[in-house]
This record gives sequence, structure tokens and C-alpha cells, in this order.
Amino acid sequence: MITVEKPNAKKLEEIKKWAIWEKEPCSFDHDQVKSEAFYIVEGRAILTTTESGVTEITPGDLVTVQHGQIVQWEVLETVTKHFVFFE
Repeated sequence: MITVEKPNAKKLEEIKKWAIWEKEPCSFDHDQVKSEAFYIVEGRAILTTTESGVTEITPGDLVTVQHGQIVQWEVLETVTKHFVFFE
């Protein structure tokens, strides 16, 4: 399952401490072994799963992806995100 929300100011301060990942436009599948939360700093992508369908993500989105699914990424504009894995 994929959920998208807008974080408040307090959450944004925590997010800034997370690791950073960047990816240029491309398409790939990701086996989501662990649950992940990430915040989109810049760029745009479409995530597709059999459970959640199609989800477009853009700057300002705090995305949570539950483990145990294959996520198809279509990066439309170079994505920069802060991310953290959790159980």
C-alpha cells in the first residue's frame, strides 16, 4: 500500500535528517523488502503497485510504501528525496 500526505513543520525538521537519494528520469521495478517513508524535495514520478494502483508523487509529498510489494517507478523528472526504512 502507498499513502501520500503533506507533513507539518515539525515532521519536516525530522525529515531533513534522513538520507538523500536522487534518480534521473528512467523506469525500474523495486522489490520493497522493508517499509519506507520518503519526502519528495524535487522532481516527479509515477509509482504503480498491484495493491495501490497508480500514484503520482511531486515535491512536498511525504510518501509511505509498505513492505512486501513490487513498486514500478517511472521517474518523469529527476527526483531528489529524503528517505528512511522501517519495520
